[in-house]
Amino acid sequence: MYNNDLRTAEEEAMAKKLAEKKAARRNKKDEDNPLAITSLMDALTIILIFLLKSYGSDPMSVPQKKNELMIPKSTSMSNMVECVDIQISRTSIVVKGKKVVTINNLGISSQDAPNGYIIKNLKDRLDDLRNKEIEAKQISAKKFQGEAFIAADTKIPWKLVDQVLKTAVRARYLRFSFAIVKTRGG
Repeated sequence: MYNNDLRTAEEEAMAKKLAEKKAARRNKKDEDNPLAITSLMDALTIILIFLLKSYGSDPMSVPQKKNELMIPKSTSMSNMVECVDIQISRTSIVVKGKKVVTINNLGISSQDAPNGYIIKNLKDRLDDLRNKEIEAKQISAKKFQGEAFIAADTKIPWKLVDQVLKTAVRARYLRFSFAIVKTRGG
């Protein structure tokens, strides 16, 4: 009997140790993963949705300002490709976010266009952008396409738009797209 009591005491000690280990495992904090993966996934999902919403499907967005730059409306469904953007507002001509020419009374001064057609500062800026694009395309083995995106206010006279187009052609930008505001229906 003594042998049997000893075994029971040993079994009890082992059972007690096993129970303590299980309890310790159950109460042990997760020290290996201090970050909660659920919150991280929530944050990444919010960032992804924000990026998708802000970039959208159109590669260009033109901020419109009342009495300065209002884009014509159209029902066209074609999408834009990435290219050099030229904005002609009622106060200035802007290329890739940089103001190059000031507009007064919906026209430019004779100093900005000495020969009447080619706008000097605009041509210089487009030449610089073309050269940078050609250098970048050489690295990626693509060809310079010479595409320009024109966003002109509805009040700008055709003569000024024509001057901008002729200047862009002189700078070897030969394909043009015009900004419009898409409307539904016809």
